[in-house]
Amino acid sequence: MSILSGKNILLGVSAGIAAYKTATLVRQFIKAGANVQVVMTPASKDFVTPLTLSTLSKNPVYSTFTDEEDENATWNNHVELGLWADYFVIAPATANTLSKMANGTCDNLLLATYLSAKCKVYFAPAMDLDMYKYPSTLRSFKLLKDYGNVMIPAASGELASGLVGQGRMAEPEDIVSFIEKDILNGLPLYGKKVMITAGPTYEAIDPVRFIGNHSSGKMGFEIAKAAANLGAEVILISGPTHQTISHNLITVVPVVSAQDMYEAAHNYFKSVDIAIAAAAVADYKPKEIATQKIK
Repeated sequence: MSILSGKNILLGVSAGIAAYKTATLVRQFIKAGANVQVVMTPASKDFVTPLTLSTLSKNPVYSTFTDEEDENATWNNHVELGLWADYFVIAPATANTLSKMANGTCDNLLLATYLSAKCKVYFAPAMDLDMYKYPSTLRSFKLLKDYGNVMIPAASGELASGLVGQGRMAEPEDIVSFIEKDILNGLPLYGKKVMITAGPTYEAIDPVRFIGNHSSGKMGFEIAKAAANLGAEVILISGPTHQTISHNLITVVPVVSAQDMYEAAHNYFKSVDIAIAAAAVADYKPKEIATQKIK
């Protein structure tokens, strides 16, 4: 599970040739488990259709303050869009849109939403290399970063003009990876390693019977999820349980008996920063284990 799972991501699309990559970017966010809505500048619709992004995001796409095709002229509330988002990602961010963002110009729905947003804002520039280096563009970069926005640097390579240099919008996979790493870097447990024990242990009497308990392991699994969501790398040592977990920061180590759990815990203990013992270890175990079913 990605750190973006369950998060609300608002994607802002401005009018550059790199807008064609936003279809893949939406898919990447959805694949990471995020909820996605899209707001476009009117001119960006010449490069990618709202229908494409609406189909992929499974949400309406907004580009004007009202739904012009609706005879009742429904209002598209930029404030609500800004408040909905956990993260606002503007990609591609053209020189024109970046300049307007930096200077507070508000002449379309995307810019109005940007000025209303309370969340963290990422922008991925996309333009020709001379535009990327131009003093006014560099000034826009600096102002936006001073405002607290996060820049996803453009990549180098062949540009739409045929020139080669920096200015290509970062690839969708790289944008998602950049955002995930940036979020993790700001989490309180990032860089920490946590070991958690969970669930019951089963102490064999014979090949059929065992001494155990009704522990579900749910508490340990929830602690593991919470620790991972705070940025920790988690080692989850779990006895037999029906609980499941999927998170790219959690490694599950399955065990059965108390001795198995003891050995696994000692194996990881010296390498972790935090250890949480949440398992319901059996109170007793047979002195000897029968090799055949006791009759």
